[in-house]
Amino acid sequence: MPHIPRLISALAVAALLASASAVLADKTVTLPPSGDNQFASVTQGIGLVRVTIEYSSPNVHGPDGKDRAGHIWGELVPYGLHDLAYNDCKQCPWRGGANENTVFTVSQPVKIEGQTLPAGSYGLFFLAGKEEWTVIFSKNHKSWGAFWYDPAEDQLRVQVKPSESEYHEWLAYEFTDRETDHATVALKWEQLQVPIRITVDDMAGLYVENLKQEFRNAQAFEWQNFRKPRSTASPRSRTSIRDCSGPRKP
Repeated sequence: MPHIPRLISALAVAALLASASAVLADKTVTLPPSGDNQFASVTQGIGLVRVTIEYSSPNVHGPDGKDRAGHIWGELVPYGLHDLAYNDCKQCPWRGGANENTVFTVSQPVKIEGQTLPAGSYGLFFLAGKEEWTVIFSKNHKSWGAFWYDPAEDQLRVQVKPSESEYHEWLAYEFTDRETDHATVALKWEQLQVPIRITVDDMAGLYVENLKQEFRNAQAFEWQNFRKPRSTASPRSRTSIRDCSGPRKP
């Protein structure tokens, strides 16, 4: 029994040290981005849907000032899968930017080039090619670059066609086509662009489902809210809106 107080003291010290280590781990310093590749983000609405891409943006002139024009595609960005010479990743795609994963986030399910992509955040990767590119949406979006890429974590792969573009010194993602039920986002760098088409099949249905949730909250107690959906909705969706907005007087 005399050893019990000593044991309790030792456990207390261990717990204190663990707590201190956790606090210190959160106190990291802020340094310039690796390779001077600045963080960038773009968000586009497609009706109710929000699409966000977060990435680090390299430029054609390298960190040492060297002009890499004409040496980006097929050289700096290899065609197909390639060996990154780190973490035993010998069949790796391109991260679509620099530094951490490029992250593609969509608030509701959409279709990418006609194929379904559930709502969520994804690591965005590419297999570059002269005539065709493969776009990869990976369920792992929290890693550094492609060093931990695992094809088993792929959520979706689609094929797209690259084309010429106006010159872009810095890599950028731009929404080149924006409508109420579809959009096109293009990766642009140097004189190349890679467009990716995003569509929403049933935008009216998304709004109806959203209204159903809103009318379960404080919005249901304001009579004006019951008039707004009927006055703005398309004829084919008004019946569904009536169904979700409560009983009508005879």
